[in-house]
Amino acid sequence: MKKIIIAAAALLLGIVSASADNDRPINVNQLPKASQDFLAAHFGNLQLAFAVEDPKYMGSEYEVVYTDRTEVEFNTQGEWTSVERRYEAVPAGIVPEQISSYIDRTDFTRGHKITKISRNRFEWEVELTNGLEIEFDTNFNVIGIDD
Repeated sequence: MKKIIIAAAALLLGIVSASADNDRPINVNQLPKASQDFLAAHFGNLQLAFAVEDPKYMGSEYEVVYTDRTEVEFNTQGEWTSVERRYEAVPAGIVPEQISSYIDRTDFTRGHKITKISRNRFEWEVELTNGLEIEFDTNFNVIGIDD
């Protein structure tokens, strides 16, 4: 029995190791159309460093990095899931009004810029220039603050 458990663990480890880090470089024109449109609209003036495709079991995820260290991640449908800027705020057009309003009206966040924004089916998360991370649910209620 012990040998079976060890063999199963080794097999699982091998499968996980083999499927990890399958990133492959791609050209931006190989991204889904929605991703290409998003990048052209919000980051068309930046110089591309590289783009990678990360194949998954059900489609692929994508990451695009610019020379100023801006990073944009996309899901399998080509929708952005994360935007991070090192030296500037993320484009205002991608930040929901409810989040912008909260940042502008709250004392400890007022005046700080959003340098990272991410989203998934369950929540939104922003990181500010002061290092504060704020999580919102899908109705844009604050559900967490981390400094």
